[in-house]
Amino acid sequence: MTDWLYQIRIVVTSALSKDLRSLGTSTAAQKVTEIAKKYNMRAVSTYDAFSAYCEEAEREGLDGYSLYNWTKATLNNPAKREKHQKSFAFYHDNDQIYSKDVAEALYQDLTVLNSPDILEVKLIDSNPENNPQPPQ
Repeated sequence: MTDWLYQIRIVVTSALSKDLRSLGTSTAAQKVTEIAKKYNMRAVSTYDAFSAYCEEAEREGLDGYSLYNWTKATLNNPAKREKHQKSFAFYHDNDQIYSKDVAEALYQDLTVLNSPDILEVKLIDSNPENNPQPPQ
């Protein structure tokens, strides 16, 4: 049996997204940041992660960045850009996936927060059968 790794993702309101992305001081942003720090994590917007990926690919050359065209097209699509600005994953240092115990505890803390600015909390495992795969 394989031990899968996990990730926590949240979908938030536009207001909370703006505050989290700018390291703002709203109550909701402070609470999310405090919870993340409890687990030595940080909340990273999908949009910002995609932007960083494209910037690195453009700087280093596109060879080896097989998702560049798909990612760049996503960033250039206004509806997808807005969606990804509201979606955050929790990173432990630069690790995007971590143990089930850590993920479940983080999930629980975010769920108990019961903030109206957090629209969804998802626990995702690394099993490819349970997740959509990147485009070829």
